[in-house]
Amino acid sequence: QGRVDRKKEIFALYKESLKDCAQIQFFNQDIKNTTPWFIDTMVEKREDLIIFLKEKGIGIRTMYPPINKQKAYEGVGGDHPVSNKIGTHGLWLPSASQLTNEQIVYITDCIKEFYKN
Repeated sequence: QGRVDRKKEIFALYKESLKDCAQIQFFNQDIKNTTPWFIDTMVEKREDLIIFLKEKGIGIRTMYPPINKQKAYEGVGGDHPVSNKIGTHGLWLPSASQLTNEQIVYITDCIKEFYKN
């Protein structure tokens, strides 16, 4: 139970700390009935942000590539704007349950610093 509670706390801290940062959007989460195992976001200038955060010592991961572009779905026609957008703008913020609040504040401060420049 402690790990589940911590994951919810981490999500809430990220969301509160970045609420005024228009360049990052969180996926909707039902925090009461589910636990966000990863901190899913959509960000602007993703590749530049990744480089900046890595230079600050922050491990960061892109979300999965668009499902419509994976080998199993080769030849499937149609437009897939949501999948493609997530594939190019989706970013997982650090979300280990061992992260301290101070570390999360450092991460969010770095993100805000990046978007101010």
